[in-house]
Formats: sequence, structure tokens, C-alpha cells
Amino acid sequence: MASYALVRSANFLLVVASIYFSPSSGVSQDVLATICGQTQNQETCEKTLQSDPRTISADPPILSLISLELTMKQVDMNFNAFSQFRDNTSDLALKIAFESCVTLYQNMKDILRADYKLSQQGKYDRITDLGQLTTLAYNCENGIPSSISPTAGITEDMLLIAQTAVYTNSYVAGS
Repeated sequence: MASYALVRSANFLLVVASIYFSPSSGVSQDVLATICGQTQNQETCEKTLQSDPRTISADPPILSLISLELTMKQVDMNFNAFSQFRDNTSDLALKIAFESCVTLYQNMKDILRADYKLSQQGKYDRITDLGQLTTLAYNCENGIPSSISPTAGITEDMLLIAQTAVYTNSYVAGS
């Protein structure tokens, strides 16, 4: 009889331990819909966040880091693209415009590095400058003297991912 009670107690402890020590179930689809419903393109926002496999098991603080990392990747890609555009054009006006974009994207990198540190420290309410990314991306695109800009697609990607980061971090700060 004592061994039965011991086995039962052990099973109880295993169940309790599995509840407390199991990995997070992650952010729900409802949370993603709440965050992404505020952006210009909910579907793109959700796909962007779900493109990182950690989202499945992420809690809101980890989701903040994921959104910032994804935004950093886009900024790095755009920075590199504008650097190549600058280096590969002989048109002086375009070269100047692309150089301006390189500078603007460097500013975005600086903003994101600072915000990433704040997120790591759990200071989500101090992450208030992500909206500047949108302004900087627009400034870049609007400064390119071309009626049909070859950069419209990457600028649109930047705007959508910046919105994703803004609303993700706003959600995390409020939760």
C-alpha cells in the first residue's frame, strides 16, 4: 500500500513539473491578429512574425526581440541594396540620393540596436522611436529622383516590417 502511495505521489509531481517546466505554448493566433490587425497588411505581418520558428513558442518578451531582429534583417538588406545602387550608378543625382538612403538606413540600424537593448532589459515602454523607421524609409524613397523608382518594393517591405515591429512592441509594452 505504501508503494502505491509513493507511485501516486511521484506521478502527481511529474504532472505538476510538466505544467511548470514545459516550454511556453507561444503567442496565440489571437495575439498575432491583435498585433497585426493594426498594420496596413495583417497577413504580411502575421507571415513575417511566423517566419521565425521561435514565434511558435515565444512569449511576448521574446516576440519583441523576434520582431526587432526581423526588422534588423530588413534594414541590413535595404542598406546593402542602396549601397550597391549607389556604387553601380554613374548618374550623379541617383548616386547622391542613394548615398542619402545609405545614411538613413544607418540611422535605422542605430535606432534598432538601441531598441533591441531596451527589449533585452525588459524596458518595452521606452521603445518609442520605432515609428521613425517609417519616416526614414519614406524620406529615402521620396529622395530618389526617378518617376519609377526601382526601390519601391524594398521600401514597401521595410514599411510593413517596421509597422510589425511598432505594433508588436506596443503590444508587449501594454501587456
